[in-house]
Amino acid sequence: MKQAIITLLALLSLLSLASIAAAGDSIALGVRYGGEIHSDTQITKNSEFYEAFGDLYLNRLISIGATLAYSAADHKALGDFRREDSYPVTALFKVHVPLPIPSIQPYAGLGQALIFHEKHSTTGSPVAFVGANISPLPTPLFLNIEYRHQFNGGDLDFIAGGVGVKF
Repeated sequence: MKQAIITLLALLSLLSLASIAAAGDSIALGVRYGGEIHSDTQITKNSEFYEAFGDLYLNRLISIGATLAYSAADHKALGDFRREDSYPVTALFKVHVPLPIPSIQPYAGLGQALIFHEKHSTTGSPVAFVGANISPLPTPLFLNIEYRHQFNGGDLDFIAGGVGVKF
């Protein structure tokens, strides 16, 4: 019981520190393109992943976001391949890591995807991800790279890169 109270107090302390961190930017919007990098035996490497993303920065350390994507992959069924299109909508919670190098802003987080399939019923999947926003110039534009692991649907791994703008 004592350990639980100490843990709870530590979490509350961290949250209070994070809540007073000033937000440098309030909104980021962008697009990404990528594909699967690991997959189960039923999915080939011939995949495409297009995604629009948006983040609302609650402060410098925490943001919430959403993505809307189009994903297409060739699935192997009875020795034949068929194309499957899906439209994932994902809600995300991100923790940003402040680095002494301001042009690189790594993050990690968790989310929940609702995946609308063209040929069968809608499914859901928890996701975990890591990524980074890279701003080599002092402009609101940034490059983005993200690795995402989808736990349901064959344990899919995606990597994508793109561009965004902060304002």
